[in-house]
Amino acid sequence: MELHHLRAFSIIAESRSFSKAARQLHVSQPPLSRHIHQLEEELGVKLFVRSTSGVELTREGLMLLEKARTVLAEADGFVELAGRAKTGVTNRLRVGMARGLCEVVNRIRLHLMRRVPEITIEGSDIASSSQHRALEERTIDIGVSRHVSEDSAVRCETLFRERFVVVVSENNPLSKRKSLQLKQLADEPLLLHKREWAALSYDKILQLYANADVTPNIVTLQAEPGDQASMLAVASGKGISLALQSPVSRSYLPVTGVAAVPLEDPDAQLQVQVAWRNGETSRTVQQFLEAAREVFPSNEVETHAEHV
Repeated sequence: MELHHLRAFSIIAESRSFSKAARQLHVSQPPLSRHIHQLEEELGVKLFVRSTSGVELTREGLMLLEKARTVLAEADGFVELAGRAKTGVTNRLRVGMARGLCEVVNRIRLHLMRRVPEITIEGSDIASSSQHRALEERTIDIGVSRHVSEDSAVRCETLFRERFVVVVSENNPLSKRKSLQLKQLADEPLLLHKREWAALSYDKILQLYANADVTPNIVTLQAEPGDQASMLAVASGKGISLALQSPVSRSYLPVTGVAAVPLEDPDAQLQVQVAWRNGETSRTVQQFLEAAREVFPSNEVETHAEHV
C-alpha cells in the first residue's frame, strides 16, 4: 500500500468522480483507476460503486475513509515537521481561535514568551465546531474554543466561562436596562443561527428559554452566530440574539446601534476551553498549556457582563 493510493482514494471520495479526481491529481483516468483497483485488491474490499451521479462509497469504503484521511494527515505532518527541523523552525505553534478569543490567546502568548521567547505563535480563525477536526488533521496544534461535543481523540480543559448577554438594537427599550430576565424577552423575535453552526450554544439557548417557561419566537438566520450579517439584523431591529461575553472575550462583532445587556440567569454561561490532541508529546504544546493555566489559574474569569 502506498500513500498515493490512499490520496487517490480520498480525493475520489470527496469529488465522487474519477475524472475530477484525475484532473486534481494531474494524472489521466486509466492509471488512477488502476491505483484504486490495486488498493481494493490489497485490502480485499470494494471501495466504490458507480451511480447515476458518479461514484459512491461502499459501506466498507465509508468505514475506511476517515482512517485514510488520518494516515494522510499524519504523513503530511511528518513531512512538515521534517521541513521545520531542517530550517530550525521547530518552536512554531499553530493555534486555532474561535470568534472573539484573540485576546485570550494573546495573553497566553505574552506570558509564554517571557519564559520561552523563541516560540512563534501563529493564529488561525477557526470556528469552535471545526477545531477538533483541525487538531486531528494536524492543521493546528492547539485549539481555543467555546465548549463543543466531546471527542476521544482530543483533550480539553476549561479556561474560564463566558456569560450570555442579550444583543439588542439601541432603539429597543430593552437596551436601556441594566440587566434582563428571559421572561422579559417573550415578545421579542429571537434571531437564532442554524444548529449546525454551534450546536451546544443553540441547545443551551433553547434550554434557558425552556427553564424560564418561555416559548421563543424564533427567526432562523442563515448567518453564522455573531457575524456581520446577524449583527446587522439586530441593529436593524429585526430581533434580538443571545451572545457570549466576558471581560476578555465576546462571541459577536460589535456594531454601532447595538447594545449588549447582561442576562440574569446563573446558568446562562458556557465554557471557553483549550484543546489539544490526546497523547500529545510536543514540549511546545505542553509549554502553551502551562502558560494557559498560569494566566487563568482559577479556571474562572469574572464574568459580569461589561463591555470588552
